[in-house]
Amino acid sequence: MGQEVNEDDIQDLVEEDGQELTTDELMGLHREQQQEVIEEMSAAEEEKKAEKPLTSNEIREMCKCGKQCKIL
Repeated sequence: MGQEVNEDDIQDLVEEDGQELTTDELMGLHREQQQEVIEEMSAAEEEKKAEKPLTSNEIREMCKCGKQCKIL
């Protein structure tokens, strides 16, 4: 499963790293990053919607536990 790396691969990466990006390339990267953020936010919202809301009884139990913790 390991990948082999040769000197040409390393040299290509070093050369690419030294190249400046054009405005169009920067804009493309920015759009990709924005899209990733939007997708992450959408996923988080979907997860939040999927969560079951607490019942009033569950909230009462939590409050009781909180009061007991304060007493201790």
